[in-house]
Amino acid sequence: MKNKAGYVDVVVDGAFGDSGKGKSVAWLAKNKDYSAIVKAGGGPQAGHTIDGKITVCQIPSGFGNPNVMLYIGRGTVINPKIVLKEIKDHHLEGRCFIDAGCTIIEEEHLKAESSLVKRIGSVGTGVGPARVDRIMRTARLAKDIPELKQYITDVSCSLNRLLLDGKNVLIEGVQGFGLSLMNHNYYPMVTSQDTTASQFLSDSGIGPKYVRDVFVITKAYTTRVGPGKLYSEWSHEEKVEKGVIEYGTISGRERRAGPFDWHIVEDAIIANSGTKAILTCVDRIYNEQELDDFVTKFNNTFKDVPFFEGITLISCGPKIEEMYEWKA
Repeated sequence: MKNKAGYVDVVVDGAFGDSGKGKSVAWLAKNKDYSAIVKAGGGPQAGHTIDGKITVCQIPSGFGNPNVMLYIGRGTVINPKIVLKEIKDHHLEGRCFIDAGCTIIEEEHLKAESSLVKRIGSVGTGVGPARVDRIMRTARLAKDIPELKQYITDVSCSLNRLLLDGKNVLIEGVQGFGLSLMNHNYYPMVTSQDTTASQFLSDSGIGPKYVRDVFVITKAYTTRVGPGKLYSEWSHEEKVEKGVIEYGTISGRERRAGPFDWHIVEDAIIANSGTKAILTCVDRIYNEQELDDFVTKFNNTFKDVPFFEGITLISCGPKIEEMYEWKA
């Protein structure tokens, strides 16, 4: 008789990033049964904020649970200086590992991205040019960097062994559905890779049969850093009035903001085979009755999407403990 395999849950962003993936992953790591968390895709241009003040961009956001192993998947682009600093700052030696095949950002990539900063509003961390070199088969990989030697492993092999042993894995996706390189609706103001659950599985080296849930995270309103399509946008004065003045975690630029975009969230749920939603930042624009009405509308709007169960977690503040399981 075969042993029962573990399962994989995937966290994705339902809009343009900045929706609270870091805090959500930290909460899931603390409250659910995962043996490992893997950061999938992106690079140092994608920052995740934990507990309102701690920010990381290369290591998984669930490091606060000391019983969880941490991995950086092969699809992630890394800056050795940044990843080593994050590991040291959070005392993760012996617990955080990097896939041998991660693409390395070098000084030339930082210089090369200046044109993208001007043209599409790139953050300028060198991720795009590094990916170009990977495609051209000229990039250096994590296994080529002596300083990373003690952290190098085959992440795909490690994760699949855990799953075969009945352990569960959480994949932390990055950026947002509307920033996907393959999303023609928003191209060319997009990032340098696909940003869907399918891609994050590939970035981690895990097959689709293990997936249990895909968490689609979305704010109670819509934000976006930099240029590109936004369905509807509030003026600066309106943002001040609503109390939604925000700044990008890595870029430091003021986020554009507007009403909840039902169209992109529906597309994200469908394209990611989303099973559950996490709604964040509700405390900024809703009172208790308004929140109840919004959740009811949300769940009714998407009730006919196959496999989708509705909103299951709600974030009402920046701290990890301000996340609540929603009981319909």
